[in-house]
Formats: sequence, structure tokens, C-alpha cells
Amino acid sequence: MFYGSSGSSFSYNERLHKNSDFKKIFEHGVRLSVGFANIFIFNRKDGKPIKRLGLVTSKKVGIAVERNKAKRRIREIFRTGKNKLVDGLDIIFVLKSSIKFQKYSFIEQKIFDTLKSAGYCKE
Repeated sequence: MFYGSSGSSFSYNERLHKNSDFKKIFEHGVRLSVGFANIFIFNRKDGKPIKRLGLVTSKKVGIAVERNKAKRRIREIFRTGKNKLVDGLDIIFVLKSSIKFQKYSFIEQKIFDTLKSAGYCKE
């Protein structure tokens, strides 16, 4: 059965949509902190290899243009690096206002360093 995309796209099935999914991850997931975001991770263990992403940004992050830029950056980091992650993860990024001052390469490095140290990367 096809669960998501193989390759480097970011399909509909790789996004978190339901409020109940967000609540479950916030309540039962592991919380990791990076300077510019809090990361909530839940390992589904349902046998499906797909990894799903959810984003939360408040108006504290900035005006709409800044919030959307921050979300685009996180989506792109997820899209290009999802093959490094273990299967069956649901990940939510709660973005902080300091993300708008960070460079893309710094954000990417910090995210994968944190996930690797927590044991969520294959490598």
C-alpha cells in the first residue's frame, strides 16, 4: 500500500491535519527544545513508514510574511531530510520568534543535531 511519497516531495499524507493528532502528540510525545522552536515527536509504531509534519506558529513569530517564511523553511528541511529519520514519526514544530533571525543552514543543522542526539535519525 502507498503511504506517502518516496523521493523528495511533500505529499498530503505527510502532513498532520486532525486536531486529535496534534493533541495526541502534545500529550504523549517527547518534547525537544531548540533555541528557535520546540519539537514534539511521537513514534506511532503502527507499521507505516510515513513520517508526518505539523507546524504551529503564533503571531508572536511576526507578521504573516515572516510566519510563512519560517514555515516554508521547516517544510523544506523536512522534505529534504525525511529519509534520515526513523519510520513512523509524527513531528510538530512550535516555532518561536527567534527563528526569523536564523539562517537556513543553522536551522537545518540544529534540527538534525537535536534529532540525532535524541535517537530519531537513522544515521
